[in-house]
Amino acid sequence: MEILVLMKIRDRKFFGGQSLIEIVVAVGIIAVVLVGVSDLITRSLGLSSFQKSKNMAVSIAQNQLTYYRQQRDQNPTDFFIDPNTNYSSCDWYVFDKVNYACTITYSAIGDPTTGVSMKVTIVWKDGNKTINTELSQELAIPTK
Repeated sequence: MEILVLMKIRDRKFFGGQSLIEIVVAVGIIAVVLVGVSDLITRSLGLSSFQKSKNMAVSIAQNQLTYYRQQRDQNPTDFFIDPNTNYSSCDWYVFDKVNYACTITYSAIGDPTTGVSMKVTIVWKDGNKTINTELSQELAIPTK
């Protein structure tokens, strides 16, 4: 009978230590998984913020090109004389605490009376990085 009691006591000590080791290993595995998940969430939020800023920049550029197409359609003679001085509406924009700088460049398409090629560049900062997006379009003189 004493032998049976000693074996039970010895078995409890052995299994008690093994349970503690299993708990420590399980907590370590859970910690590693949680660190991975938190990194994934952080990256996803950063990418979402970047994409939101990029969509806003593209929207600004599209609005600028639409504005210039309208100006060309309303008064093509004045528009093609010098689009730099007659229709300069590109400036700074602020949306959701992000500053967007807008610049427009023009170049003639062959003969200056044929039309102009426009390029709208939107620049903004995302953290420490300066990012830009460009849209371009050729605006020809409308035919009657």
